Amino acid sequence: MEPLHAACALLSLAPLLVLGVVPIWTQPEQVHLSYPGVPGSMLVTWTTFNKTASMVEYGLLGGRLFEISVKGNTTLFVDSGEEKRKMYIHRVTLTDLKPAATYVYHCGSDEGWSEIFSFTALNDSSHFSPRFALYGDLGNENPQSLARLQKETQLGMYDAILHIGDFAYDMHE
Repeated sequence: MEPLHAACALLSLAPLLVLGVVPIWTQPEQVHLSYPGVPGSMLVTWTTFNKTASMVEYGLLGGRLFEISVKGNTTLFVDSGEEKRKMYIHRVTLTDLKPAATYVYHCGSDEGWSEIFSFTALNDSSHFSPRFALYGDLGNENPQSLARLQKETQLGMYDAILHIGDFAYDMHE
């Protein structure tokens, strides 16, 4: 094992070694948005490795941060690999969003919150012509288009990104 990998592995076991307890993994991961097909709404989805409450706190950009709090649901997912890894999928639907308004949000619970993200609600104008990025399996060995897609997204070049392929890699690890 590489020295750096060994040190990281040892650090990940620190709660067990120091306190004699198994670490609890409650930090949200794989946070993403999807449009649930209802105008004025957005679905926030994420995973945790331990069961926690499903909450999203959000508000209008430039307004009072996290003035709205919404609860959602949690579903247990067990992968089909040899280890039968368990994770919890959290889903919270945000409603009554103002068209074309930008919101800031974070998700999780008092046991662990995500970083702060933002999104713009769907524009309902009849003159709106959305700009899409469409991509599929980027691969994890040679994702040549990933850097460009990230940069263009950060520059605000797209209103929506459609993913049509593999989300999961290394489910066996």
